[in-house]
Amino acid sequence: MTKLVYDEDKTNDEIDIYTKNGHGFHNGVDKDNVIILFSDFTIDSSGGDGSLEPDTTYVDWLWVLIETAKETIGKWMIGVTD
Repeated sequence: MTKLVYDEDKTNDEIDIYTKNGHGFHNGVDKDNVIILFSDFTIDSSGGDGSLEPDTTYVDWLWVLIETAKETIGKWMIGVTD
């Protein structure tokens, strides 16, 4: 990973999309329980686990973090974006 960023404006835009039209909508995720981070990273020639292209740099990869429940404040899971 070469960069991990929280950009409030981009995050708010993506949260709206996620909770109004995406998996968050279909799973009933409350927008107040979501944060989105953006990262840049490069996959080496081995390709990692095979789910990404080898020798490729990914830019602005979204990491959707969902707080699992109000009674478990501080416990987060990674959400699905597509």
